[in-house]
Amino acid sequence: MLFVGNSTPIICCTSYNEIKNAITVFCREKDTVMEFGAEFSEVSTHLCQTIGSQGKAILVDTKRSKSKIGTCKHRNLDIFLPKKSVSCDDELSFVDRTVLINLEKMSDWKDKAFDSIAKYDVIIINITHLLGHDLYMTVLTLTNEILNSLSVQPRTVIVKSKTLYSLSRRLVHSQRLFDGTTKLPVNLERTNEPYIIATYKVDEYRKTIPFIVKESDAILEVGCHFGCTTNLLNKAGRYCIGVDIGPKIIANAKKHYPDISFAVGDTWKTLSLLKFRKFFFVQEEDLGYDLVYADIGGLSGSEGHLEALSLLDALGSALEPKCVVIKSACMRQLASRFVFFPNVWNKFQETSK
Repeated sequence: MLFVGNSTPIICCTSYNEIKNAITVFCREKDTVMEFGAEFSEVSTHLCQTIGSQGKAILVDTKRSKSKIGTCKHRNLDIFLPKKSVSCDDELSFVDRTVLINLEKMSDWKDKAFDSIAKYDVIIINITHLLGHDLYMTVLTLTNEILNSLSVQPRTVIVKSKTLYSLSRRLVHSQRLFDGTTKLPVNLERTNEPYIIATYKVDEYRKTIPFIVKESDAILEVGCHFGCTTNLLNKAGRYCIGVDIGPKIIANAKKHYPDISFAVGDTWKTLSLLKFRKFFFVQEEDLGYDLVYADIGGLSGSEGHLEALSLLDALGSALEPKCVVIKSACMRQLASRFVFFPNVWNKFQETSK
């Protein structure tokens, strides 16, 4: 289970410049900051300058071959290491505020980089170059493990990951949609990376309909149960197909709403979901759906993060909707934690004028 018991915001960045800007916004003078995946470049330099001589920067890296060191732009380890001899008094050096931790391998971080009594104001996680890939599931899981290892939670976590950055841009807490804090683009287009509206409880799930659905939309609801929400979606859009794994449930739905298309199907078998549209509406040439609503048992609780994220990826890749609305407490919680950094930076620049 991810991020249970704490509310530390996760600031999602996609570039070194964004990390530097996030340090400007979220780090303060005298802070203690952990940079996990430090490359001893402009990010580490900016961090040390921001926290000042009374701050502390714990820079964690793994041992690298010379070939890997050569790929790090502007890497300058010397300014973070004690000098054997100082030839110039004003030479740039941050030895007074840095602690360097060099791990033999990534898995050593629990023993050497973090412990339960450690206290950090901010943690910066930049590990995709160490992992050799950028999968947001891996980054999320590691971030969660780091936070769980600490008895005192940091004020902020800053994460560099293109895939997590994309997810944070698309994942919307339903309340932010209702109160106008977040507004979806007027002309949403179908894509394999759709917007995701995270809701909790059936009333909130259904409340999204006037905010999301257009009269021309072809809609699929997975986990339709007895068809109450499917009926509302069918009225609001062009049509809605309801799918549930239980034959008796679908029989009941057909009995209550005989004019609506219902089918027995497994939500995880996305090819079958794709075929239902052609089965019920033979005249239509398009595949996939404009919108997908998902109310799946087991994903509505607080422990279904990874399963919910896997399902959302599968639905997006196979059906390419404009938007997926999911009833899931854990996804709603995740949406409340994620911060898409460009939104923060734009506000920061406006208030700094």
